[in-house]
Amino acid sequence: MSYFKSFILFILFLTISFYSYSQIDSTEVDDDKDSTAQIVQINKIIPHKKGVYKTYEEYVTNSPSVNAEFTLTPLQISRKNPLIAEADVDYKGKRPKKIWGISDGEYVYIRVIVGSFFKNHYFRLQCDGPRPYIYLVENPVIIAPGLGLVVMATAAATSAALPPFVSLYLVRDNSNHFKPVFMATNNKVKSYLKDYPDLLEAYENEPKHNKATKAKYLTDYNNRKIKM
Repeated sequence: MSYFKSFILFILFLTISFYSYSQIDSTEVDDDKDSTAQIVQINKIIPHKKGVYKTYEEYVTNSPSVNAEFTLTPLQISRKNPLIAEADVDYKGKRPKKIWGISDGEYVYIRVIVGSFFKNHYFRLQCDGPRPYIYLVENPVIIAPGLGLVVMATAAATSAALPPFVSLYLVRDNSNHFKPVFMATNNKVKSYLKDYPDLLEAYENEPKHNKATKAKYLTDYNNRKIKM
């Protein structure tokens, strides 16, 4: 009976673990089925002042208002994909509250709360401008508490063998600390490109609207906005 209860708890926890990844914006659907290996670094970002941003507006004006000390360790998506998608961030002393993002003096990382158990992830903005975007990396995690060392070791090995799931997310143009990003669906991308009919027409004529294609046109869009 105790084994049956443990099995039920394991299934429940496993379901919650995977479900937690979809909590950023459940109203969107990722229509991109390409693999992480197809994501390439095709854009640049201008240097920003080092510091902590409290709001989206501070990012846009390049004026971090918090002088907190921190160390940042960039992380690539996977061994097969060297693109830097996020970073481990450690603050010296007490971590500031309600952080929108940080800058290491070159790149900007936005703070995203992922799931119920995984918080304070910092994802690199892959593009500068008013409509930046990130590659949100979600590593499948299987935890099997109370089922013995053998089962736990098997679950951990299974998790390690699963490839990371990568989605393209757009950053909101306001300071929503709980949901600062939303999925870059095909319709969302086209709604932005409407500002430039030639970009929209070229995008619609593309044979594929995968992550790389969306990123390319979003980068072109932001470059035009910056030069205005």
